[in-house]
Amino acid sequence: MSTRDLHERFLKRASQLARERPPRIETPRLSLVVLLPEEIRALIDGDTARASSLAGVTFPPDWPEDDARGGLPWHLGHLEADARHRPWRIRVVVERASGVVVGSINLKGPPDADGDVEIGWGISQPWRRRGYALEAVLAVIDWAAGQPGTTTLSATIDDANAASQRLAAKVGFSRTDRLRRQLPLWCRGALGPGESVEVREFKS
Repeated sequence: MSTRDLHERFLKRASQLARERPPRIETPRLSLVVLLPEEIRALIDGDTARASSLAGVTFPPDWPEDDARGGLPWHLGHLEADARHRPWRIRVVVERASGVVVGSINLKGPPDADGDVEIGWGISQPWRRRGYALEAVLAVIDWAAGQPGTTTLSATIDDANAASQRLAAKVGFSRTDRLRRQLPLWCRGALGPGESVEVREFKS
């Protein structure tokens, strides 16, 4: 197969993935883009160039950071087992002005039997302290709370992660006395019809 044929085949596959991808969640500064299995496999292999071309975004060469990389195969397994998980797994946080991936915001699957949806987030070091995590979390909470079956939202946050604790508190999560996967569990109720997240302000 010639180089031209390979290129045309790749473009056709990228176009097919665009049709399969659930809609983006847009905020004033960010696009939250669902990753599909083929793109996750490329990231696991360290091929950020291929992942960028397939997803239509720009991944930094070393993305994701080590603490996030380990979760990719776990999410991929769920996506390969059930395509209905696509909107409920990994969304990369894309800076709209540059098209660069600056982090990710992940759900751990559709609502469970009790209606709970678990959320996690992370912004890469160069793009922190710009309010991107708060902007992304607010948008995903709004999206998840509007889906049938969602009654509560939860997150696991290490006690050493003060920044994520502050963000969680700002958007209405409260630390419980329970653990999940050996980490403290934070919870909040879902939004009611017409309700928006009230951001709590705290003095540092």
